[in-house]
Amino acid sequence: MKKAFAATKRTILLSAVSLLALTAVSACIEPTPDARQQQLIASLAEPQRQLFEQGQQKAYGCAACHGREGNSSHPDYPSLAGRPAAELSHALQAYKSGQRKHALMTPQARGLTDADITALAYYFSLQNPAGSAAIAY
Repeated sequence: MKKAFAATKRTILLSAVSLLALTAVSACIEPTPDARQQQLIASLAEPQRQLFEQGQQKAYGCAACHGREGNSSHPDYPSLAGRPAAELSHALQAYKSGQRKHALMTPQARGLTDADITALAYYFSLQNPAGSAAIAY
C-alpha cells in the first residue's frame, strides 16, 4: 500500500513540475494572435500598426509579472491591459528616472528607450482587461 501511494505521489509531483515547465516555456513563445488581436491589428493605420507591433515585441519581457496581454494573475503585479497610454508612459518614465522606485521595475525601465516606452504604453492601452467584453475598434 505504501509503495502504491509513493508511486502516486511521484506521478502527481512529476505532472505538476511538467505543467509548470510547460507554462514557463509557453510564456516565452510568441503567441499566435487570436481573432480579436488580428482584427485590431488590421484596423490600425500603418504607423499605429508598427507602434503596436513594436510594443508587442517589447511586452514579452513584461508577461512574467504582468501577464500575457497585460492581464496579471498575481496580486502583487498590476494588470496593464486597457490602461491609458499616458498613464503607462508616465509610470515607466518615473521608474526610468528613479522618481518612482521598485526592485524589479526600476532596472527594467532603465533599459528602455523613450520609443520603447511609447510602444509599450500604446500596446497595453489597446489590450482588453481580463473579464471585460471585447472592445470594438
